[in-house]
Amino acid sequence: MSVNHDLNFMQFIQTFRRGELLDDCNQKLDELMEALSTTGKNGSLTLKFDFKHNKAGQLEVTPAASIKKPVKEVMPGIYFVSDDSRLTRRDPRQMDIEDEIERRRSAES
Repeated sequence: MSVNHDLNFMQFIQTFRRGELLDDCNQKLDELMEALSTTGKNGSLTLKFDFKHNKAGQLEVTPAASIKKPVKEVMPGIYFVSDDSRLTRRDPRQMDIEDEIERRRSAES
């Protein structure tokens, strides 16, 4: 009686390199789910296999698992350039309230 050693796709994935591929894909899936939750955007997980006959007549299978994570959009910040060419959050062309108070005090004196 012969024993069937044929692998279906699930068995192939589970047994590839003693489970390393499955562990890698699980890790990538967790990473992707975290990015999806954080950004609310879309992503993808791709699992690709290259099959090649070697010189000994065996079939070499090379997997490649990759993810495309969404990136959280960073909104721009608003800054100005001061008179001495430095970054500042304050518009140098606009008076602030302290400048106005000082100007009024000087005018009253």
